[in-house]
Amino acid sequence: MSLRAQFAESYSSSVRTLQMIVNGDWERPPLITLGSDDEILLAFDEMSHTYKRYIYRITHCNADWSPSELFTIDYLHGFNNQTIEDWANSENTTQLYTHYELVLPNEDVAFKVSGNYKVEIIDDDAYDDEPVAVFRFAVVEHKVAVHAQVSSNTDVDFNDEHQQVSFVIDYSKYRIATPASDVNVRVFQNRRFDNSVQNLKPTYITANRLEYVHENKLIFDAGNEYRRFEITDPQSPGMGVDRISFHYPYYHADLYTDAGMTSHSNYRDENGRYYINTHEGYGTAIEADYVLVHFFLDVPYRSDGHYYLLGDCWGNRFTDSNIMIYDNTSGAYVTTQLMKLGVYNYQYVWLPDGASQAYTAPAEGDFYNTENEYLILVYHREFGARYDKLVGVQQVKYK
Repeated sequence: MSLRAQFAESYSSSVRTLQMIVNGDWERPPLITLGSDDEILLAFDEMSHTYKRYIYRITHCNADWSPSELFTIDYLHGFNNQTIEDWANSENTTQLYTHYELVLPNEDVAFKVSGNYKVEIIDDDAYDDEPVAVFRFAVVEHKVAVHAQVSSNTDVDFNDEHQQVSFVIDYSKYRIATPASDVNVRVFQNRRFDNSVQNLKPTYITANRLEYVHENKLIFDAGNEYRRFEITDPQSPGMGVDRISFHYPYYHADLYTDAGMTSHSNYRDENGRYYINTHEGYGTAIEADYVLVHFFLDVPYRSDGHYYLLGDCWGNRFTDSNIMIYDNTSGAYVTTQLMKLGVYNYQYVWLPDGASQAYTAPAEGDFYNTENEYLILVYHREFGARYDKLVGVQQVKYK
């Protein structure tokens, strides 16, 4: 379950552009603090002007994202299975869509405990109870301090292809009876689940401190800065866009052909995020049109796996919707994606056949000076407890 989980993912081709924004800041990780004024906005588009009655179902999860043993009354104030009331049809767009938004917590529901939460979006008129989309985020109660750093001086190389994370958990102001077994730590690089690290054991346990150093599991491929393109006006090519044309019923944007990277790119990136925006900058949630974006990756053909587009826009998943297909005519890998106007980070990763973790080296390269960000989540399960508390978080960047 945990390796297949993503922070936000759609299970319907008609549900697109899933976003989670905390306190209006699109660059923050999907985390809010228990009992604070924090709010998380969950948003998505359904690709028609037909209103659909969507229900949101909230489930508390363990550190590995499996459902916890808590009952709804244990983790929620209010009632579950509420209707999403905030919606609006798109305006002046070639592609019709309806934009839905949900803010949590709200007047109907609030969180009682910390930990991982899953929000399933369900079409109330559908024949089954299967979600069309799922959002995953976490609620933290800050009980421990986490001090972290990222270094290119790793246990396998020096200023080369990797970065190594090390950190210390200070629980001097919080009681943990058996820290070696009661603490569960998870580490993410750029919000990717496929190469995330879990089930770590501390290297050293001292008085009120857990130290995680010289841990091979915390050595990550350094990758490269994310590539970037901007389309904020469907009639004017932006950064990374070769040309734009209109072929009914869609605008089409051809990106410049991407080559395999042989050096550190020095792009200014947002580590895989995307931001919806239009040239005018007003009412973008319902005024931003959709464009068919054509990607081209000029690298040699390989038969032992597949290239995928990776980034928050695709939920950092590996599916048929974001796979690259080799085109014999052009001699490049290609894909076409229906995307909303905005600014996008993306990269190409290689997933070997039968593997669950993808690699940046074949298309992007691995360079120690890449500015990656790492998110450290510290969970605690007390003896006899039925759920994992999230008691500490830290985000650290390699600079």
